[in-house]
Amino acid sequence: MAKAFGEESTTDEVLDGVDLSGKRVLVTGVSAGLGVETVRTLVAHGASVVGTARDLAKARRALAEVFPQKANDAAVDLVELNLASLKSVSRAADELLRQGKALDVIIANAGVMACPQGKTEDGFETQFGTNHLAGC
Repeated sequence: MAKAFGEESTTDEVLDGVDLSGKRVLVTGVSAGLGVETVRTLVAHGASVVGTARDLAKARRALAEVFPQKANDAAVDLVELNLASLKSVSRAADELLRQGKALDVIIANAGVMACPQGKTEDGFETQFGTNHLAGC
């Protein structure tokens, strides 16, 4: 019987009893919030994680708080990705392809919502360009 989860379920409850050893997971937006928590629990359950962020220094600081014992030995491979730039999306995709390792899961966590009116580097409305054009 499947477990029931709701808005108060934790990542640890969702993955209770799940072994992700041998799985390679891409998580976007790993410099704060849900992205960091997602990485924490995936690594705790054995996954190999590739995280993306537009600011890699910020991502490293956030992840160092979650993995202090691995401060000098990253628990997560990081790839720079700014979803407001299709050029950055292309560079990140090229880097992932260059690594030559398959991904088993993609968690598209990064995005923007209710942001001020603006444009992406490519001239698209910020929310549409970031969440829909770059994220697909």
